[in-house]
Amino acid sequence: MTIEQSTIALVITTLDDPKAADEFSARLLADGLIACVNVVGPVRSAYHWEGELCRDEEYQLHMKTSLERIDALKDAIEHYHPYDCPEVVILPAESSQSYSEWVQQCVQITP
Repeated sequence: MTIEQSTIALVITTLDDPKAADEFSARLLADGLIACVNVVGPVRSAYHWEGELCRDEEYQLHMKTSLERIDALKDAIEHYHPYDCPEVVILPAESSQSYSEWVQQCVQITP
């Protein structure tokens, strides 16, 4: 397997409900912004919010997309996400050539 330079990214966000995570994922898939998503959870999250230490169960979305679609994906997450300040973590990823090509094909922009 040949590892290719970064042409794709892993984008992570969280939601507080599995049904919401599935619906959110379906929208991003239908819009062609992500090639695939893994919904992981529940996970326990601890974070500061409005001066309080919070602990909640959440569901992580591990989304794969092309580097070219990052800005559109970020905009969609910020627009559709129910949180006031959604997590958007972007990790450029090296992958096999075949996987990278598949991701690129799934999210390519068509005129």
